Amino acid sequence: MATRLHPLASAVTVDLSHGRIELKTPSVDRAVAVPTVWLARAIAALGDELVPLARSLADSVANDAAIILDGTADPTPEEVAYAIALALGQRGLGTCAFERFGDALTLLWNSPPSTHADFHRFAATLVSQVVSEVTRVQTHAAVLSTHPDGITLFLGSEAACELVRERAGRGEPGPQILATLLGGASA
Repeated sequence: MATRLHPLASAVTVDLSHGRIELKTPSVDRAVAVPTVWLARAIAALGDELVPLARSLADSVANDAAIILDGTADPTPEEVAYAIALALGQRGLGTCAFERFGDALTLLWNSPPSTHADFHRFAATLVSQVVSEVTRVQTHAAVLSTHPDGITLFLGSEAACELVRERAGRGEPGPQILATLLGGASA
């Protein structure tokens, strides 16, 4: 599988050593770099508009993943996971790794733009939409656990994600929730 990076039609070049910013091509589609704390504040302020924003970004990320997979006949799950992780990373959203636990699939997202609770709903919506679009399989996501530098999302059915949200909300550790989902522990 060849890796193709998303070609930006326009870009902002920041040269901090010389204190200048140069806009290569004026466009409403240009990329703008902002401190992650600004992004976290914007996400926190969005309220009900959070989900439409995540879905809009998901369309772009899914398109990037499709470009990465272009020419790959019948991509393997590993190739799809790589394409999605690379597409998220290309947009500066952190590093991601998919992990399988029996029938359960999780996404370990390190260095996301925010680890604040408001970002969790954004992240779950974004990832579920991207995975659904790329795989053409309806997928839902819920925050399984958090750690100082990231979050772990559970990917699965709507019912399974509701169970994850309920148990995580009660403070159950992620491994215990996974064990329950996989039938390894009593509820």
